[in-house]
Amino acid sequence: MNISLQTLRDNEAWLKEHFSSNDSIAIANASMTQFSVARFYGGCKYNGKYFVYNPTDDSLIREDVIAKLSNYLKPKKSKLVKQSQQELAL
Repeated sequence: MNISLQTLRDNEAWLKEHFSSNDSIAIANASMTQFSVARFYGGCKYNGKYFVYNPTDDSLIREDVIAKLSNYLKPKKSKLVKQSQQELAL
C-alpha cells in the first residue's frame, strides 16, 4: 500500500491517538530541504527514526508510521469469508 501525505491527512485522528505529537511523522517537499539526498537512497534517518522517500508526492514518511497505518487500513476479512474458508478446509 502506498502511503502519501494525503493518506496521513485523511487519518489524522488515528495518527494522533497512536503517535506522540512531539515527533515528526512526515516531511513535505523533501527535495527542497536538507533531506534532498534521501531521494537517491530511498530514505534517511532523522532524530533516530528512519524516513522512507515517497516520490509520488516528494515526501519523507516515518517507516513505523507506514507499517502501522498500512496494517490499520488493510481490509478486514468478514466473518462470512472466514467461516466459508474454514468450511472449505474441512
